[in-house]
Amino acid sequence: MATLEKIRKKAGLLVTVVGLALFAFIIGDLLNSGSSFINRNQNNVIVVNGNAVDYQDYLARENELTEVYQLQTGTNSLGEAYVNQIRQAVYDDVVMESVLVPRLNKLGMVITPEEMTDMVEGENISPILLQLPMFQNPETGTFDRSSVINLLNQIKNLESFPENIQAQLLQYKMLWMFWEKNIKRNRMTEKYLTLLEKAVVANSLEAKDAYNNSSVSSDIVYVMEPFSNVADSTVNVPTSEIEKLYKERKELFRQSETCIIDYIAVDIVPSQEDFNRISQEMDAIKAELETTDNVAALTNEKSERKYINAFFSINGFGTDVDLIDFVTTSEIGDIEGPIFKDNKYRILKLVDKTEAPDSINVSEILLAPRTTEAETRTYADSLLNLLKDGADFAELVQAHSTDQLVENNGEIGWLTEVGALQGLNEEFKKTAFSLPVGQYAIVKSTYGIHIVKVTDKTKNVPKYKVADIEYTVSPSSATRSLLYNTLNQFIANNNSVEKIEAAAKENGYNLISNARVYSTDMTLGSITGARQVVRWVFNGKKGQVSDINECDNVFVVATHKGRLPEGYQSLASVTPQLKAELAAKIKGKEIAAGLKAKNLSSISTYAEAMSANPDTVKFITMGTTRITNIGVEPKLNAYITLSSPNKVSEPIAGNNGVYVFEVINRTTDNVPYDENNQKSMIEANNSYRIGNFALRYMQQNADIEDNRIRFY
Repeated sequence: MATLEKIRKKAGLLVTVVGLALFAFIIGDLLNSGSSFINRNQNNVIVVNGNAVDYQDYLARENELTEVYQLQTGTNSLGEAYVNQIRQAVYDDVVMESVLVPRLNKLGMVITPEEMTDMVEGENISPILLQLPMFQNPETGTFDRSSVINLLNQIKNLESFPENIQAQLLQYKMLWMFWEKNIKRNRMTEKYLTLLEKAVVANSLEAKDAYNNSSVSSDIVYVMEPFSNVADSTVNVPTSEIEKLYKERKELFRQSETCIIDYIAVDIVPSQEDFNRISQEMDAIKAELETTDNVAALTNEKSERKYINAFFSINGFGTDVDLIDFVTTSEIGDIEGPIFKDNKYRILKLVDKTEAPDSINVSEILLAPRTTEAETRTYADSLLNLLKDGADFAELVQAHSTDQLVENNGEIGWLTEVGALQGLNEEFKKTAFSLPVGQYAIVKSTYGIHIVKVTDKTKNVPKYKVADIEYTVSPSSATRSLLYNTLNQFIANNNSVEKIEAAAKENGYNLISNARVYSTDMTLGSITGARQVVRWVFNGKKGQVSDINECDNVFVVATHKGRLPEGYQSLASVTPQLKAELAAKIKGKEIAAGLKAKNLSSISTYAEAMSANPDTVKFITMGTTRITNIGVEPKLNAYITLSSPNKVSEPIAGNNGVYVFEVINRTTDNVPYDENNQKSMIEANNSYRIGNFALRYMQQNADIEDNRIRFY
């Protein structure tokens, strides 16, 4: 019994101990679990209003947009800038979807099948389709509804096409699904914003005021004394006024989490030894170029530019003045170089020249492949015989061609030799450019077997075939190692924020101090490819020194100086700009009062007092956003509009200085007042502003957790 009583007296302590033990057991198990709630949270790239997007889902959206971009542009590899744009586009898309879709669902907004049909092939085509080049008529540049219908029919019946065409149609199907999704979302957003815009209408007072503001136009002569004429040291701005303005403007000083760093950037550039080495190599290449029988092979082996086995007209060389000068003044076999320019060595050889058309207009029938190539050629021979016997080419295109050019009677359009070579192949180029106008030939390209017809040619012009051997001087591994090792030794000897600050200049390094870095930054100042440094900063701690990072041919070392949390910028950090604004107002009052005290009566006397030259500006209305040569001065707009002509104004303190003006001419628009038209213009202007404001407001007021810094 005594023991039981003791347990009862200590019950509170026992509960606590047992509770702690259970908690430790649960947490231990949770932390050791590979599928724990904590780990799941770590995979969230972004959380908007409690809705999380997992990294794999996020990555799938990035991959989809990347593939769409590659297909639409024909680009297989993307540079860092494009990758970053795609990533940002996906982020913006996820945020907008997360804040907008719940509102649309709450309102019960939908896109009906009839609406979708109307946006694809009806009278109200989606802007997304209107801007896609593949759906534009090549002759008029306008939207071609039939091209959309034709593509959808081909996708629907893709199994009836040969395998190589099916593969292409599958890509178009993927593109179409992407476009369709965006067409729907674009229309839903448009509906929602229209609903908001229609809730704000212009009234009669607004309409009349807008008309008056724009109908009266004034020309002035003016003189200005800038605030900079008064030294800042002579102006006393009370601390209480700065604090008051800070409180009024506090919402403007919201900031994301920010890190402060110093960094050293060392450009990875060639040494003199590198230039000397490449110069010697180019001399050896020139000697080989003088004797070789295989210019193409030598060029492709040694040059950064691949040899193009085609004749170029002068227009084909673009703005390459050096190349144009060379070909127009040289004979076949002549060589020029090595030429050194913009860190590049270049050798040119004129391989051949001729007189020939610059371009040809070509039409074609692309035949569906048979079981063997021989069978396909037999099929082509039969059609060629029909053409020789007088069959209509356009009718055969409609009956036998398998590509989208059927809609244009098989016309490929105007081709240069280079265009034919790059878009098709050597055989196609050679055959097409040797054909007389109106003649036909069978040719094989990368797309299959064609029957081609040349319908027109441009007149003969001089054309040139050139070997262009170009080599950019880049830093050798020895040069890179020297730059890296020297910087590494400096960091080893000065391994703290304070030591690096003290020793950088003495050791020949330019230290960029107190740079602000945000988690979304992809660059560091003008340095591209610096995402790795940004990630280091946000995963690091104050006082740390980074390793050497290579950022697009720049070695970067950063030092972590601290972190500013998300929230509002401190009063101290924004005091300089607030103080400057308040000081400008004080200066304005002082300058204006001093000028008024002089009782001046003409622009010339004010100009003398201000030590300034008079200037003139025309066509100023109340609604003028920016006055020519003056800037944004709404106060001045109002004074000018309300002042009597030929009367010198009193000194007026604006945003940038004190002004005195005289209206020298005033005109009134003779267009009669039309209230309905004026309201329509106001509402059209408001609609854009309301839409932008609404979307921005939704994003600003959303609870967004951006974790992208964890992943890239």
